[in-house]
Amino acid sequence: MDPERSGWLRKQSRIYLLGLLVALWGYPALAQVDIQGTWRPLPRNQDGSGMVGDIAGIPVTEGDRARVASWSPENFDVTEWACRPHAWDYSLEGPLSPIRFWADIDQATQKIIAYHGHINQQEQEVTIWMDGRPHPPENTVHTWSGFSTAEWDGDVLVVTTTHLKETYIRRDGLMRSDRATVRTRWRRMGDYLQATSILYDPVYMTEPYIRSTMMWVNDPGLRMDPYPCEEATESPIARGAVPHFLPGKSALPALNKDLTDRFGTPYEPRLGGAETMYPEYVVKMKSMPRPAKVAAGTAEGAGGAP
Repeated sequence: MDPERSGWLRKQSRIYLLGLLVALWGYPALAQVDIQGTWRPLPRNQDGSGMVGDIAGIPVTEGDRARVASWSPENFDVTEWACRPHAWDYSLEGPLSPIRFWADIDQATQKIIAYHGHINQQEQEVTIWMDGRPHPPENTVHTWSGFSTAEWDGDVLVVTTTHLKETYIRRDGLMRSDRATVRTRWRRMGDYLQATSILYDPVYMTEPYIRSTMMWVNDPGLRMDPYPCEEATESPIARGAVPHFLPGKSALPALNKDLTDRFGTPYEPRLGGAETMYPEYVVKMKSMPRPAKVAAGTAEGAGGAP
């Protein structure tokens, strides 16, 4: 080939490639996965050791630690809390977490406007907006599922949730505030779906709290049963009474300095705090005194979320 023509062709190829790259630079990346369908939860180790009230590994503030120390199991028998919903982000971690996702699609553009999720645990539902709308002002109503928007980070759907009601992140008094933001990263790997949840709470957490044990498998034949709730008195609570423990009087096993679990866990780590999140804390634990008496019924996971 004529060298002059060959050089011209190479130059044209470069110009074409450059134009293509410029065009693609501003074009939104297409999602490579689809989270729609029904998903069956796989077994997972829920948060918490075998001792009810253990908050090791959680970056709690002093205020949240005090909430745990004052919480009483009879709290769930107060009439107004009998059918209190579990929040969506809490329900993901529980055992009754079969999920169904479906989408609203704009027919003219075939773009997804929003995903909707339904979870078996107390039939909580969530809407995840995909159309770029902003989150509402802070004084807008807060709900159990909050207000969620999302965007794709490669093949990971990153959901940001605000406007949540205050509720528990474990059912033994560990709380998050209504100022919390939850960022959930949904990743599909073939027939498996994983959620990594990161909790940011300026009131009750000193650092982000990450949970990554939540995994589901695609199950098109999964039956989604209803979850009706009817008020019932399991233990009588006097009208107007607020079940609680005074400082230092909690009956929770993890808050008893004289008890330990089957691993011989010292008392101090069970009180949580950012320091207990990191591996190097294990070295510090080795020099701590260990209570001699093992609490009854402390099988692994017994203190986790029901």
